Amino acid sequence: MSSKTDQVQIDKDYVVIVLGRDEAGVFRFIDQEHSIPKIVDARAILLGKMEHHSKDGTEEFPQGVITRKKHLIFEYIEKREPMPDDYKLLTECDLFSPAKELIAEIAYSFEDPDGNYIEQFQSSGFNSRMWELYLYAFFHEADFMINREFNAPDYVVEKMGQRICVEAVTVNPSQHADNEPEPKSHEEIERILKDYMPIKYGSPLFSKLNKRYWEKEHVAGNPLLIAIHDFHQIDSMMWSRSALERYLYGAERQHRFENGEVIQEVTKIAEHRWNDKVIPSNYFALDDANNISAIIHSNQATIGKFLRMGYLAEFGRRDLDIKFVGQCIHFNNQIPIDFEFEVTNGEYAEYWSDSITIYHNPNALNPLDPDLFPNVAHFF
Repeated sequence: MSSKTDQVQIDKDYVVIVLGRDEAGVFRFIDQEHSIPKIVDARAILLGKMEHHSKDGTEEFPQGVITRKKHLIFEYIEKREPMPDDYKLLTECDLFSPAKELIAEIAYSFEDPDGNYIEQFQSSGFNSRMWELYLYAFFHEADFMINREFNAPDYVVEKMGQRICVEAVTVNPSQHADNEPEPKSHEEIERILKDYMPIKYGSPLFSKLNKRYWEKEHVAGNPLLIAIHDFHQIDSMMWSRSALERYLYGAERQHRFENGEVIQEVTKIAEHRWNDKVIPSNYFALDDANNISAIIHSNQATIGKFLRMGYLAEFGRRDLDIKFVGQCIHFNNQIPIDFEFEVTNGEYAEYWSDSITIYHNPNALNPLDPDLFPNVAHFF
């Protein structure tokens, strides 16, 4: 299809393109034919070319320009730190084969600027590396080009002539596990969400301000985002999100019904206090925080997410019965709604953008254009 001024002309012919894995395992162009008049002929030519390139059992088609090794993310690397339980689950339990095979496939094209990604994935950095891999898949799905020329911040992505820089960070367990409160009831969760979790979110977010990424030449003048995920306890990501909202804006929302309508009341928050720890609320109002355009949050950089996405992409075992169960918020009435989906029924669909929320900074020097992320939840 070619363009001449504002008139589009359609050639009404077909093009065949064949892809094959290069030395690093990434699918790349290896053959093509164009100007085919009929689709039936295009299909025949495509099958013929695929048979030709695979007749000798060839699985790798060297490009001659690949300088990095193949990322075999599950090939064990000797190290002092023990393997985390989640990594063992992927490698030892065949029920999670869709997740394992999908992660291995994504890793082939994942470029590692620091050179220690696989080692950390197999040890104490498992959760952080999963979050980076999730973001990598999400940016691809959102049609961003990923620029690996720079190693800080974690991602420099570009779309429609706009550059966005993203630093990934996680909320981790406390060094003294005995001091970590473990809620046993809804009331205890609410108490923790009020002050403890804002402090947990605040620590890594505040530390990123000290990195001053906005002063780097390739970042300056572009939106700078911090992407955060909570891993501080098993399953804590299922209930901790609202604490991030409280901390970022220094405000708490409450809802009540009146005459059949939902009334929202907002209360400002000055600080968060837990035992002897006190921090100011309203992250976006902190010194230098105006250099942060927005915060990306998700609670789905988990094995469960990769299991569902892997199954939908037809990786791994096909005899599984997978359900996705949880709660969501209906924005019209703010009431939690239970949901249960059959992932394996042939009708279910899911995307990497699901569960992504972007919190926009009202004080940002370089505001983020929300149109760059059309399929996520935006919070202003």
